[in-house]
Amino acid sequence: MGKDKELLRETKTRITITRTEGEKPKVKVSNTKSSSTANNNISKSTSNKSGANVHKKVDRKVGKGNIKQNSKSSANMGKTMEVNKPVLKHSDNVYYDTGLQGKKTKVLRRDNGSKLLLGLSAISLVLIMAVVGQFFVLESKDPSNVIHSGTMINGVNIGGLESIEAEQLIYDVFKEKSQDFKLKINYGEKIWEFTKDDFKVNSEIHTIIEEASRRNQLLNNYEKSSQAIDDMTKEGVSINVAFNYIFVGLDEKIEDIIKEIEIKPVDSEIVFKPDSKNCFEITADSDGLRVNKEQLYYDINQQFLKSNNIDVDIETIVEKANVTKQDNLNKTQLVSTYTTYVADSTGNRKNNVKKALSYFNGYVVEPNMEVSFNKVTGPHTESNGYKVATVIYNGRFVDGVGGGICQASTTLYNALLLADTEILEVHKHTLPVKYVPLAMDAMVSEYVADLKFKNNNEEPIYITISTNSESVTVNIYGVKPDKEIKTRSCTLGTIKNTGDKVIYDTKKKYTDKVLFKGEQYRLTYPRDGYEAKAYVEYYRDGKKIEEKEIRHEYYNAQQGIIVEGVEDVPAGLNAIESSVSMDNNTFNIHNNLIPTNMCP
Repeated sequence: MGKDKELLRETKTRITITRTEGEKPKVKVSNTKSSSTANNNISKSTSNKSGANVHKKVDRKVGKGNIKQNSKSSANMGKTMEVNKPVLKHSDNVYYDTGLQGKKTKVLRRDNGSKLLLGLSAISLVLIMAVVGQFFVLESKDPSNVIHSGTMINGVNIGGLESIEAEQLIYDVFKEKSQDFKLKINYGEKIWEFTKDDFKVNSEIHTIIEEASRRNQLLNNYEKSSQAIDDMTKEGVSINVAFNYIFVGLDEKIEDIIKEIEIKPVDSEIVFKPDSKNCFEITADSDGLRVNKEQLYYDINQQFLKSNNIDVDIETIVEKANVTKQDNLNKTQLVSTYTTYVADSTGNRKNNVKKALSYFNGYVVEPNMEVSFNKVTGPHTESNGYKVATVIYNGRFVDGVGGGICQASTTLYNALLLADTEILEVHKHTLPVKYVPLAMDAMVSEYVADLKFKNNNEEPIYITISTNSESVTVNIYGVKPDKEIKTRSCTLGTIKNTGDKVIYDTKKKYTDKVLFKGEQYRLTYPRDGYEAKAYVEYYRDGKKIEEKEIRHEYYNAQQGIIVEGVEDVPAGLNAIESSVSMDNNTFNIHNNLIPTNMCP
């Protein structure tokens, strides 16, 4: 029996009641193991013959938030009261203590004593649970709203408080801190000073508390793993609230200061003057000055954590212009130029060539922009300023409105090739033309044939036109390629002409040239046709590094045209002898004007 008594272990529930005048009583409940002395006392109490446990008597009544003591010591509410609470499991004659530590100790009892002990233990447990239950109903906090232990905001510990309590505490601390607050901001010889009267404490402190409680919400999500919850309970949160959040109005004052200091960088600009000798005016760039706003706020916050007297210097950063003068000089280099000649053209034809090109003088082609020659220069009508001149129509040179426009498009085309511009559409003439090498022409005809191109560079290209009585020139400016570009044409073969063809002036169209039968006048000479190719060549350091074939064209041979009168020669008169040679091998005086270079 003695050994049995020594082996008995129990768990104690400790209830601490503390009362401060004007506040609710605060009750603390904790579980502790009994000391060896307490175990000896319990041993003695269980030796009563009747089997009843004898404990220190505590007569208390709990209800509606009031705790009464039937002893003279009721005035002393700060004392600690202890109630023994053995919790035993029964299995035959073996009892196991299930205290907080989870240890099991075997205890042997007589049947009659053990039953009585078990009954008294149950009664004690019920009484203790009633007391503790009343305490939690009256005094406990909502666990889901309690902030983690160890949570700090600007050095203030709010762990264990509910959100509303933490909010009030932080607000009071910040308000108190602002009472003797001073802020001095320096930049060179300029000084800006502020005191508490320049700000007010932010009342929206709850948002700070919500951030601190964010992890607490995770703890109440029972779907999370037990390990994650365990890690979180040990963690706590440390938050340093930014000064500008606590003190309302700081941001506006900082922005006013920044406006006084900052200087925006100025980019260089391109002024395009196509009719001037120097067609580009490049403005200078200048650096700007930017306040290091992030560093300024950081310095203020760091000092605010340690002192109410803040003195910081503004740090500035030099901001370079996005576009410098040198950048724009690099973007306006002369990339290519191409010239064709109009010295032997009629006045009307010169007018048409120059007018069509005038639409491109000062033209800026942005990156990836596509351009249609006909859309830019059209409509090709007399009402739009174009005049009648020689055109190629159905394989013949005839008069028509806009004669010479094709020389304008051809001149532009060749300048574009030398600038390595992407050509989307180009067409040849049916007959060779003398102002450009074979396979290098660009015939246009409204609604039928167009010259289209695209700026495939990352920067704009600029076009200027220069003309005089003898020539027209297209200049293209932009970023100069890292290689030299050339074009070349070569002739693969000749398509022999079939000689002359005689037509009769039945419509009296050439009566000023011929009238009677036998009278002849040459309208055109026979011309050979050609097969030709065109290439673009790329050079670096004087060496050809690449060559691309861009055209393979066939130009028709052309018969010579001789017109003859249709009237009978009157009696007594002889027909005028014609000086027109009908030899099919007659030298074609125009062929030597066609630039040809036989392909190797």
